[in-house]
Amino acid sequence: MRTWDQLSHAAQCLMVNAREHDLLPAVLYDWRTDVDFTVRLRLAPAELAPVLIRLVNEGLIEVRRLTPEKDALGTYETVSPADLPSVLADVAVWDYSDRGWDDRDDGLAIVETPAGQQLSRTDRSGVPNPQASNPYLK
Repeated sequence: MRTWDQLSHAAQCLMVNAREHDLLPAVLYDWRTDVDFTVRLRLAPAELAPVLIRLVNEGLIEVRRLTPEKDALGTYETVSPADLPSVLADVAVWDYSDRGWDDRDDGLAIVETPAGQQLSRTDRSGVPNPQASNPYLK
């Protein structure tokens, strides 16, 4: 198994947000801090999607589709690894909907799996810091 320090900056950002069960757009606030948010949004499908797909294929992250209706029932849909490339190619999934921003129940969420939890806990501090590996900090 890889250790935390062996992950790229993009993978660390995704893993930290998955640890927080966050909506996918939240990762853009940790990643590519050298460019404006609109640029990050445009780059995400090409640069972050392959990293996320790899983490899903390795069994470290699960991608869930949240909707207000399913959230009210306490359920969600898991996005299959086979569907991820086409889902993540849509720039809209990388940005918050109005409801997603306010209520956090609309959009794609990333969540650590048990294997992902083991990996993220290889960081000695106990709280992984993706900014420690951020090559884009000024």
